[in-house]
Amino acid sequence: MNAWRIGFGLGLLVFVAAPLLVPFGGLLKPSAWIWTADDAYRLFHLSLNTFILSAATAALSLPLGLCFASLLFRTSFFARRCVLFLLALALFVPLPVLVSSWQGLLGADGLGFWRGSSARPWATGMGAAIWIHAFAAVPWVAFLVGLGLTWVEPELEDEAAQSVGAWRVLALVTLPRARASILAAALFVVLQTEGEVSVTEMMLVPTLAEEMRTQFASADAALGRTLVVTLPSLLVAWVMVLAVLTYLEKTLPPLVMPYRGQRSLNLGPDWWRLVGAAILIVALLLPLGSLAWKLGVTGHPVRWDAGTAWHFLRAGTRLLGGELIASLATSIVTGLAVAWLAVICCWLACERAWFRWPLFGLVTWVWVVPGPAVGIGLHKLFMLLPEGPWKTALWYGPSPAPLMWAQALRALPIAVAFLWPVVRLIPRELFEEARLGGAGAMSEFLHVVAPMTARAVIVTGAASAALCLGEIGASERVSTPGWESFAGTLLKQMHTGVDNSVCALCVMMLTSLVFLALAVAGLWKLLRVFSYR
Repeated sequence: MNAWRIGFGLGLLVFVAAPLLVPFGGLLKPSAWIWTADDAYRLFHLSLNTFILSAATAALSLPLGLCFASLLFRTSFFARRCVLFLLALALFVPLPVLVSSWQGLLGADGLGFWRGSSARPWATGMGAAIWIHAFAAVPWVAFLVGLGLTWVEPELEDEAAQSVGAWRVLALVTLPRARASILAAALFVVLQTEGEVSVTEMMLVPTLAEEMRTQFASADAALGRTLVVTLPSLLVAWVMVLAVLTYLEKTLPPLVMPYRGQRSLNLGPDWWRLVGAAILIVALLLPLGSLAWKLGVTGHPVRWDAGTAWHFLRAGTRLLGGELIASLATSIVTGLAVAWLAVICCWLACERAWFRWPLFGLVTWVWVVPGPAVGIGLHKLFMLLPEGPWKTALWYGPSPAPLMWAQALRALPIAVAFLWPVVRLIPRELFEEARLGGAGAMSEFLHVVAPMTARAVIVTGAASAALCLGEIGASERVSTPGWESFAGTLLKQMHTGVDNSVCALCVMMLTSLVFLALAVAGLWKLLRVFSYR
C-alpha cells in the first residue's frame, strides 16, 4: 500500500499544493516589500477586523449551537425528526441568500433595525456582518457538536446518572467528553468566517480575505504586500490548527464502538424541549420568510400581490433556471467526489504516521488559506498552462472543471475532518482478516472501507455539497463564461438591494433545495430499508 500512498501523495501535490503555492510567488518581487506607513496601518486594521469578526461569530454561534445539539441529539420530544430535518435544510442555504433574507427582515425596507444611507440601501458595519455569520454557523455547530455527543460512552453517563440529575450529567460528563467536537466546531466557525467574502462585501467590512480579492484586481505589487502581512497570520493559524488536530487525535473516543445506544437525557418536560427547539428553528428560518413577502411587494402604499410574485419567479426561472440546475448538479457531484477522496485520504493515513502528518499539514494549509487566495492560485496556474484541450476545459470554457476544482479545494479539509473519526472506528480486525485472505489495496478498500463508511460518506457528501453551493471566494475567480456559480450571480445582483428580482432568485434556490432535501431523505430511507434485508 505504500505505492498507493506515494502515488496519492503526488496527486495531492499537483492538484492541491500547487494552486496554493502559486500566489506566494509574488513575495519574491521586490515591490512586495516596499511599504509605507499607510500600508502598514491599513493592513493592521484589516487584521484586526478579521480577528474581531471571527472571534465574535464564534462567541455568538457556539452557545446557540450547543443548545441545538443537546436538544436534538440527546433528548427526545414530539416532532424531533422534523426539527432535525429543518436544521439540516438550513445547512444548504448559501450565504448570499441569508444576507438577502436578513436584510429584507431587519433592513430599512423591513423592521428598520439595520439602516443604510440614502445612497445605499444595504446595512453597513461589523454588527450586521457578525449577526449573519453567527446565524449561518449555528446549524454547522449543532451538527458537529451533536456528532460528538453521540460518541460519548453510555457507561459513563449511566454511572453519573445514579448520583446526579440529567442536567448535571450533561454538564459534568457529556459535554466534557465531547470537548473535542466543540473545539472542532469553534475551529470550523473561525476558519470559515475569516475566509468568506460574500457577507463582508455587502456590509462594507474590510478583512484580509476581501483585501486579497480587491488587490488581485488592481496590481500584483499590492497583492504581494497583502500576502506579506497575511503570511505570518496564516502560519500562526496553521500551527494552531495542527496543534488542535493533534489534541483532537488524542481526545477522540476510543477505537471501539459502544455495545448499545445512548439513553435520552431528560432535560425538562417534553413541551419545554419542543418549545425551545421551535424557538431556535424560527430564529434561523424566519428571515427566509421575508423573501417570500418582498417577492410580491408592489405599489404605493406597499401591498403584496401574487401576480407580481409569479411574474418575477417566472422571469427568474427563464433567465437563470438553467444556471441554477447546473450549479446544483456541479455542487452535488463535487461534494460526493470530495467525500470519497477524503475517505481514501483517511484510509491511507490510518496506519502510517509518515503519510498522516504531511497529509494533515497540507489539508490544514488549504483550510487556513482564504477563499480568494485559492481562486487567485488557480487563476495563475491556469494562465501558466500551455495551449491545448486542457486550456479550453480550465480557462476558455464553458466548462464546470475549474469551478469544481475550486470548490473541491475549499471543501476537502472539512470532509477530512468529518470522516477521520469514522475511519478510525473501523475495527482493525477487519483489515487483518482481509489481508490474511490475500486482499490487495483495492479489494481492502472496496470490501472493508467502503461498506463501513458508506453512510458517513453520503452525509459528508451532502455537507460538502452545501459548502460548494455557497462557495464564492475561490470560484468567482475561475468560473468560465457559460458555466458560472449561481451564488456568484446572486451576489452580483444583490448590489442593487433586495428587490423583487433578487428575492425571486433566492426563492428559486430555496425551493430547489427543499425538493432536493426531500428526495435525499426518501433515498436515505430506502437505503436503510434495503440494508436491513
